[in-house]
Amino acid sequence: MGAKLGFRAAVFGVALIVLSLVGSSQAPANVPDRAIGAAAAAEIAGNDAHAKRLLKAGDYLGAWKAFVADADRAERLGALNLEADSLNSAGAIAVKRQDLRHALPELLRARSVAASVRDYRTSALVLNNLASLYLATGRVGSARDTALEGLALPQQYVRYRPQLQVQLARALALEGRFGDAVPVYRQAIDDLLDRGDVETTAAVLALFGESAMDAGRLDLAEDAFDQGLWLIRIHHLQGHFSVLRGLAKVRAREGDRPSANSLFDAALREPLRGPGFWMIYADRGEFRLSTSDPKGALADFEEARRLITLMRSDVVPADSDRVARESGGFSRVPLGLVEAGNRLALETGDRQYLQETFEAAEEDRMWSLRALVPSENDWRSRLPGNYWDLLAQYQAAEAVFLERHSGAMRARAASLDLELQHLEAAAQPDEPAAGSAGESSPLREAQHSLDSATVLFSFLVTARGGWLWAVDRTHADVYPIPAAPALRAEIDSFVRELRDGSAAAESSGRRIFGELFGPVPKSYLAHGKWLLELDGPLYDLPFAALPAGRDEKGPVYLVERAALQAIPGVLLGRSPDRNQQTGGLLAIGDAVYNAADERFPHAAASHIDARHTAALPRLPATADEVRECSRAWGTSDARILTGPDANLAAVEQTIQTWQPSIIHFATHVVSGPDQYSSGLIALSLNASGAMGLLGPAEIQARPVTAALVVLNGCHSDQGQALPASGLMGLTRAWIGSGAGAVLATRWEIPDDAGKALMADFYRQLRANWHAGPAWALQQAQLRLLKQGETGRTAALLGSYFLLGRI
Repeated sequence: MGAKLGFRAAVFGVALIVLSLVGSSQAPANVPDRAIGAAAAAEIAGNDAHAKRLLKAGDYLGAWKAFVADADRAERLGALNLEADSLNSAGAIAVKRQDLRHALPELLRARSVAASVRDYRTSALVLNNLASLYLATGRVGSARDTALEGLALPQQYVRYRPQLQVQLARALALEGRFGDAVPVYRQAIDDLLDRGDVETTAAVLALFGESAMDAGRLDLAEDAFDQGLWLIRIHHLQGHFSVLRGLAKVRAREGDRPSANSLFDAALREPLRGPGFWMIYADRGEFRLSTSDPKGALADFEEARRLITLMRSDVVPADSDRVARESGGFSRVPLGLVEAGNRLALETGDRQYLQETFEAAEEDRMWSLRALVPSENDWRSRLPGNYWDLLAQYQAAEAVFLERHSGAMRARAASLDLELQHLEAAAQPDEPAAGSAGESSPLREAQHSLDSATVLFSFLVTARGGWLWAVDRTHADVYPIPAAPALRAEIDSFVRELRDGSAAAESSGRRIFGELFGPVPKSYLAHGKWLLELDGPLYDLPFAALPAGRDEKGPVYLVERAALQAIPGVLLGRSPDRNQQTGGLLAIGDAVYNAADERFPHAAASHIDARHTAALPRLPATADEVRECSRAWGTSDARILTGPDANLAAVEQTIQTWQPSIIHFATHVVSGPDQYSSGLIALSLNASGAMGLLGPAEIQARPVTAALVVLNGCHSDQGQALPASGLMGLTRAWIGSGAGAVLATRWEIPDDAGKALMADFYRQLRANWHAGPAWALQQAQLRLLKQGETGRTAALLGSYFLLGRI
């Protein structure tokens, strides 16, 4: 949604375990004993002591339940200080457990209650825990601001200043300001040592070392870890596996394999283990891969995967939180498992490895998206009324950002985004989203979902190498493909040549086709429909325009051999049955993008807000496009919104009340403040002159029943491709809102060619609805090939991108 910086795995887990602070219930200073009664006060104090005993014994769940019970009882009695303290303790334990579904609402409630009674001691605790939580969910700017808020409290009340300094230092380091973070880290370490708190000092030294490693300062990292190890040995500390793990990583980078092995083993022998323990297995797995030990690496990644699987169900429903967890830390476990397992599959011929790696990759893709797609008892149905007010403010901030691109408005958008995320977290149902249904393995489940004419090509690409699984109803195999950097360079070059109409595009495209599909047997390639699970730079590859062969007339493009459809994940399954019935088409085009447009209501001209200065060129040809598409579909089942009617309110209302089967946008797509480079659909100006913008946040908040959304705007598929989460942006947002498929464009298309292709697409789809949009698009592209000029036609073929459920 908003403008957030992503986080790295280096801070994940370690800091949550160490720096989440549990308070201690005490008699409230502003509530006399008689207000709650001596017996009640004694009972709460006893429960508090019991909860702390559970915590010390490592029973995090039992301690959390005890503190929640304390908080509820204190609330009923009106003992606000006790309520805030118990809520903070419950939230801190939830952070330790990485149970983010409960941590966020409990800490936010504690913050509010503590502030209402000016309980600065508890406020400092809560702000520290919130900063730690924000870092874990990728909201680095929010973490920095929260830590600064805590440090600004009256100093005589802040006993936990060093911990808040550490949160600030971590945030600064993640923002690329490691030089600013160093003195903050060192001040916190000095203060902790002055107090004799060696336990926390050792933990902070581990964090300092991780930040230094991320910044490329191996000398500082080694020094920090060495100091931490010295404290552990001198004071016989336990549970500080992060220091040993960090030092093992330093030794591995230095090429000292025996020492690295020994330190990893020592870290794994630590008796006190926490939720971040999975990282040791992941780190050692990567180390073993680098030392040509795929079998040992696979065992490590399997254990790491087992541990993180226990945590995934407890993440809050906000999509950006799941994405941050995946791209920042969790995703490297299935990536490592796939590399280790596939190496073994190729070396040994054991197909069990292939099944395991496919399962890891598919479940990793689906964990994030399955929770996003609307379902029964969906979290969106629980959103409070003020959520929509905040969403409207967020839309307004997007509009102003488009006009000015100011840092202040980016910050405003980020602040509103954070409030929206809080409300989404509170709307999470008590039970986490269900996993994949069925008792069969993901591979068998995938094969069962394919018909005899369909093949699945599933890609996974990393900096070290890539893999392609070929799967049909009866067979499955895996093949190595080039690494991400090599593919990125080749794809970028091919796209430039394709768009320029260069003759070199044919040889470039054939080379890429050979690298991806050269080793794949014809038995897979002969299928008439290809489902493509893409990854990394492959999202930018125009597969339809790849030369898959040559005949006497010239290149034979891949679209001539198969209907092509990208899918977010095969385990997401088919679109709901309601999307299998032909319904209405809503077409939006020729919007009013400038107050000087003669179609802008004259009555509104005097009310234009001078702050709104953004203007886009009119797209007059889109009026013909939407009318032609309407005729191709059948005017009795079509509605058109153009001119002033193509405004945000009218579009959203028509979608929600009419529930069309197809939604067609012929509009500008502009870039907004989202960190993932997501696009925004530009709609008509409102009465104050502000442009209507429909982006991922607004789309995901309102479920739709459309079988297909068409985004026929320049570069409407824009967005960053992230591990596990896939392509961010409008296409993912529409799938997440419930749409069956999204047809987008990679680059601008000549008006006449685009109108003709889309009209033909709709005629084919209307006549053969059950054949699906991939087939209809292929037929329209084949007709274009017969009629077009060879060089430019290839670029038109590659401009369309279809993403949809099976």
